[in-house]
Amino acid sequence: MRYRSICTALLLGLGLLLGAQIQQEGLVLLTDRGHYISGETINYKAFYRRPAESSDAAWSRVLYVELILPNGTPLVQSKVLLDTSTSGSLLIPEGLSSGSYYLKAYTRWMRNCGPENFVYTSLRIYDPYNEQVLPVDTLGWEPRPVETLLNQPEMHGSDMLECLLPKDSYGTREEVVVDLNWNFSHAPANLIISVARSGLQGDQSYFRPGCSEDSQGASDILPETQGLSLTGQAVSFTDRTSAPYATIYVSVLGGDRDFFCNYSDSAGRFYFSFPEYAGERDLFVSAYHSEIDELELLIDRDFSQDALQLPSYPVRLNDTLTELITEMSVNAQVSQQYYPKQVLIQETQAPEELLFYGKPTSSIKFDDFVNLPTLEEYFVEVVPQVAVRRSGGVRRLIIQGEHPDLSIYPPLLMIDGVAIFDIEAVLAVSPRLIDRVEIVNAPYIRGNVSFGGIISLISKNNDLGYIDLPSSGLLVNYQMLDLSASDTIQYGIQDPRLPDVRNTLYWNPGLELNSATGKRISFRTADLKGEYEILIRGIDSTGKYVEKRTGFSVE
Repeated sequence: MRYRSICTALLLGLGLLLGAQIQQEGLVLLTDRGHYISGETINYKAFYRRPAESSDAAWSRVLYVELILPNGTPLVQSKVLLDTSTSGSLLIPEGLSSGSYYLKAYTRWMRNCGPENFVYTSLRIYDPYNEQVLPVDTLGWEPRPVETLLNQPEMHGSDMLECLLPKDSYGTREEVVVDLNWNFSHAPANLIISVARSGLQGDQSYFRPGCSEDSQGASDILPETQGLSLTGQAVSFTDRTSAPYATIYVSVLGGDRDFFCNYSDSAGRFYFSFPEYAGERDLFVSAYHSEIDELELLIDRDFSQDALQLPSYPVRLNDTLTELITEMSVNAQVSQQYYPKQVLIQETQAPEELLFYGKPTSSIKFDDFVNLPTLEEYFVEVVPQVAVRRSGGVRRLIIQGEHPDLSIYPPLLMIDGVAIFDIEAVLAVSPRLIDRVEIVNAPYIRGNVSFGGIISLISKNNDLGYIDLPSSGLLVNYQMLDLSASDTIQYGIQDPRLPDVRNTLYWNPGLELNSATGKRISFRTADLKGEYEILIRGIDSTGKYVEKRTGFSVE
């Protein structure tokens, strides 16, 4: 109990400390273009600044990025690992109405100030097969210059960055060589480069009104300093009062099975941090309390659902923009026809691989012995490390061994990696459904919970032996990290028999420049003639924004 009180006090102290720094995370979100066709991929780069007081310490490590409607309705949601600069990509759904859309980016810590502290970048998306357009509503937040999003009113002049081309005109599929020089000697620059048709990289706005005074002191949501997290609260099912110091169990099902456990704090709140899992994973979350029979788990929403209203601008087409949109649409359709997107199929883990506890002390396969009618008889007859004890008509399992702590703490009892608290429910499982039992006959600590060893039952068909799971349990389909970074687009299609119709000729989200050395980049033009623009944007190490535009033509 003393240990739990210390942990709670530390969490409260951390919350008070963080409350003074509520406004000090900064984000700038930039994309490869401002205009897209449904079904295309949006490439983005997020420049992130930690709070100044924690520049050398861990802070938010997960960025939440969403493609949303102006009213905040999410269309695509993604979680990516966050560093001082993070790149990623989002696939635009097909069949969208043409109009104004937004990329929305934030961290969990920013949610303490509400959606006013998030960053929004406007986009225009068109669908040639959908005649509908989004409703026009120009009310909402006013856009702000991108250089103010990091609280840096100054920005470098375009002459600070040199972008040198040997000529102004190129042929189709010709290599373009660009020399870059950074003339600011006091700080290096972190840049992105995008090359597309002139006119496709404009019409973007950036929105971040700022943290409201009412929410500046709030710090209910902690930053994800260790990676992606799952948070919530354990409460009594009968009266919804908090369940302090409940034991919370999280089992990661499917491939790469894993297990986590921790105590809730004095308010019943719990916090779990996961490794770098990708995609969607099924989690089974349950809880146990020695004094509260029926518990209910309230899982916090991972993505923000706060109401907001961003302006929806009308689609005003002129001859030039109409021509560009038509060209983009044809290019997108040709690309989807000739270069369908490849879907990566994740390999599933072999059932015989080790679970989270590693190699067990012993593993006993039931089929190696004579069939017995109950699990209790197997524990009595063929599993000498486990003893069944009766006290007041209630059975319990203990692990026997040399460690004295085995008699102090109850063992962790599991079926297929899911923690079970009801001994009677486990003993009622038919032995015909169980493949083996694995024993760890030494004290085991997971999170801040101590166990008197581990008894792990593995079913034959990974079906949990059809056991009645804990009533407090929740099966949660949880979105993990998107680990597919935004790759550099460079040379396009090399086969001369296939059309090269890239709408983005070149995208490089990870270019670093300093004044001592320049850099040379190169890319190839596509099969499309016209005017193109090289757009270079970024942030130097002091937080100042820089932007450079250079044009060339393809004839």
